Amino acid sequence: MLSKMSVPYLHDSHSHFTLYAGMFKSICLKEVKTKETALNLFAKLEDGKLNSAYGWNSGFFSLTKPELNKFPPLIISNLSLHGFVMNEGAEKLLRPEFEEIIDNYENQEWCEEHVTELLLFFVKIMPATVETMTEFAEFLLKECGVYEIEDMLLPSQEIFEMIESSTLKERVYFWADINTFRTLPEATKRKIKGIKLFADGANGSCTAALSKSYLNGNKGVLTHTLPELVGLLEEAASTANGVAIHALGDIAGRQVVEAAETVRKHGSDQFIRLEHAQFIDLETAKRAKNAGIVLSMQPNFTEDSQIYADRLPLGFDEMNNPFRMLIDKAGFVPGKDMFFGSDGMPHGVKFALKQSLCPVFEGQRLTLSEFIAGYCTDKKYGIYEFDPTEIFG
Repeated sequence: MLSKMSVPYLHDSHSHFTLYAGMFKSICLKEVKTKETALNLFAKLEDGKLNSAYGWNSGFFSLTKPELNKFPPLIISNLSLHGFVMNEGAEKLLRPEFEEIIDNYENQEWCEEHVTELLLFFVKIMPATVETMTEFAEFLLKECGVYEIEDMLLPSQEIFEMIESSTLKERVYFWADINTFRTLPEATKRKIKGIKLFADGANGSCTAALSKSYLNGNKGVLTHTLPELVGLLEEAASTANGVAIHALGDIAGRQVVEAAETVRKHGSDQFIRLEHAQFIDLETAKRAKNAGIVLSMQPNFTEDSQIYADRLPLGFDEMNNPFRMLIDKAGFVPGKDMFFGSDGMPHGVKFALKQSLCPVFEGQRLTLSEFIAGYCTDKKYGIYEFDPTEIFG
């Protein structure tokens, strides 16, 4: 076994840099697998202020309001960022400013229809500063091997200006939800990568739009009708550099491709990127390729085949992240029209590389050269060196 292994620093094509920078000092539950451990962490929280935690995997353990009410005000985000829980103390603190969210956040369908508002809500209650963003970026570089990162949810013009005037200007790139995008100055619209849309939900909350029901009976959620999505793509084509569309489920992916085909027939050559595409089928993949759609995928989410085995429909564990089908049969090429990111789950080389080279199913496997082509920057920016036993054991 090699004593050291290295890859060029990463360009993370899909994350939420501002949001994670604001959460950086919060309790991280990503490695917490038992309720007892989580509750012990919450017992150390400060009273008299809003406390937060993130990275909770509801597949490992549940967290209910009665259990959380004995702690100081606390809000906890699901690992998927689609869904959260809070105790009554947090509700009381947040209600004056966020009454609609407090009234509806336990309704998962409402949450998917308002997902960008909820993500921006987290940015507001855990705001990032230049200092926290710089510190977080240093952590990503030194500890995770991430040099460049695309933030899929620009919160405001103020955040954009913070980054533009900082040392992070050449390392952090932004997409904006359509409502925020409409408020931005024309100069900013031209500089950012484009508009981010949502077509469905996520596996953690059983809301990705799948062709079969989740094991708990949920059928997933399509965020838009087809005509609505076509309209949004046409607006993006006339105003933005590009559009990135979150679509995990096979039904959502099919809808996005159909919408893209429609706007292509109308003469649009807009840059369209399909985010996640975890359960895309071969027919839809070929149509996406023909429509000039670029895929932005997360090798990290190969783990969903295991951690969400309690909820995925039968057979969907093996359908997840079908990289070999996409590359070998549909013709996508890493680094050309297929790129990789983490969604912050987690950031960094080691976990993503482990999921890529040692997946649950053979059809999920990427080669090292494919990983580097689709995920890494030019080696002139630096090399991330690590002990391979941390991946291969």
